[in-house]
Amino acid sequence: MASRKLTVEVCNAKNLMPKDGQGTASAYVIVDFDGQRRRTKTIFRDLNPQWEEKLEFLVHDVESMASEMLELIVYNDKKNVKRSTFLGKVKISGSTFVKSDSEVPLIYYPLEKRSVFSQIKGEIGLKVWYVDEEPRPAPPAMEEAEAKSDAPPPAEGREERR
Repeated sequence: MASRKLTVEVCNAKNLMPKDGQGTASAYVIVDFDGQRRRTKTIFRDLNPQWEEKLEFLVHDVESMASEMLELIVYNDKKNVKRSTFLGKVKISGSTFVKSDSEVPLIYYPLEKRSVFSQIKGEIGLKVWYVDEEPRPAPPAMEEAEAKSDAPPPAEGREERR
């Protein structure tokens, strides 16, 4: 059975809301898909962070992928505080994912608020695609049997007698 792999390339963000009291933010992204969670590295003190990170997810049910949601949340990393601050989120429907057979477009998604009171601005640049992976063929039984055999390999270089 073939498997499907979803790749989310978190490229960059633009014009994030300053959240550290010094006019900057130290952003990272959490990406959730189909019960799996991945995290980018933190880019410190930058309102226009560049991640260029590829996060991979297994698609458990190929038939229901279109109805799945990919959710990204951008946070401000506060090293000295337990909770990171929310910088915005994006939800993308699985029906918009493209199959990678060529160059995948970079798309900018506006960051959304968590609630009416959230102070959010900016957008995140993503490339999202999937590939179908063929299962690896099992090794032919003949080669396996030869490898396990203790018999010496056939002699090479002998001339045939006429």
